[in-house]
Amino acid sequence: MPDGRQALLIAATEAFAAQGFDGADLRSVAAAAGVAPNLIRVHFGNKAALWEACLDRIVVLAMPVMAEVQAIAADTERSLGDRLRDLIVRVATFYAAHPQLRNFVVRHGAETPERSTRVTEKLLRPAYESARELFQAGIAAGIIRSSHPALFFALLNAALNQPPTFPMLLGRFAPEIDPETAWAQLLDTTIATLLHLPSAQIEAEHASRDRNKPAI
Repeated sequence: MPDGRQALLIAATEAFAAQGFDGADLRSVAAAAGVAPNLIRVHFGNKAALWEACLDRIVVLAMPVMAEVQAIAADTERSLGDRLRDLIVRVATFYAAHPQLRNFVVRHGAETPERSTRVTEKLLRPAYESARELFQAGIAAGIIRSSHPALFFALLNAALNQPPTFPMLLGRFAPEIDPETAWAQLLDTTIATLLHLPSAQIEAEHASRDRNKPAI
């Protein structure tokens, strides 16, 4: 298959995200990718190199989002509240579009020190740095109530990093929440909870969200 390498990366990312490094079975990865098992050795050499290639693919996918976040942060012609809200929306949209990438990072960011360090240095630290100054400005303005931008970064990612089954789990104890709108309501709640905006700006934010609500 001309695209066998890409198919393996997609299947391996999902396997590593769901089962961890030790639990992921290479034959099962190859079967999910629809290729012969020996193609893993041909393209990557071994399991560790395949994992590293999966991380590199995630970094490539995340780089445009980090560039967008930096552009949002640098757009000083817009209000600080508007920029913080747009940053949260952009991150939430990326997570919704790539749940397997999110799960890969969450799992391997806390696994062995070696893999955790690789995830931190290649992805988490650059993602944090792309938003750090904007978060710091939000703290200084009283919009973000945190003692350090890294704490807000961690809290924001925890709020948005819900499992794919989140709507179903939520519906079990709150059936009045429509599963079709659960993700959008989570985003609205995250923004309302984490950003402390003046009353007039909150009303403007609500009107803007109603006009431009993302499909996540």
